[in-house]
Amino acid sequence: MKEIAEESNPSAGAFETHSREVFSRSVESLDMRVISRLNHARQAALEAAVQRRPWFLQVRVWTPAAGVTAAAVLGVALWMGAAAGHHPPAVADNAATLEDLDIFASSDEGSGDALEMLQNDIDFYDFADTAANAVPVANSGPAA
Repeated sequence: MKEIAEESNPSAGAFETHSREVFSRSVESLDMRVISRLNHARQAALEAAVQRRPWFLQVRVWTPAAGVTAAAVLGVALWMGAAAGHHPPAVADNAATLEDLDIFASSDEGSGDALEMLQNDIDFYDFADTAANAVPVANSGPAA
């Protein structure tokens, strides 16, 4: 064994070589009773390491369960948040929508018709705005 250790590390220092020799002499001087007790203790430790835990204490059982639980909690939190009314803000009634912008952008770019259309019918747009925001008047009786 001494030859194998020296072959594996030929540049070992003097301290390491001396320590290895002292250890080897102490191991060789052990009596059979101590060696037997050490061997039994080693075998008992190996058996204890090999014994399996109960199935419900193993990590591989709880890891998928923890993942499913976390996903369920996240799903419920998102669902409850959506039910509580945390929705993105809606477009205001008088704000330009994408359809309005699409109509404006779909006109021929070179002719400028879209701008002319908007500028020529200002009276119509004023009327449409007034009509859309007008409050209907209730009839007080049958028409004569």
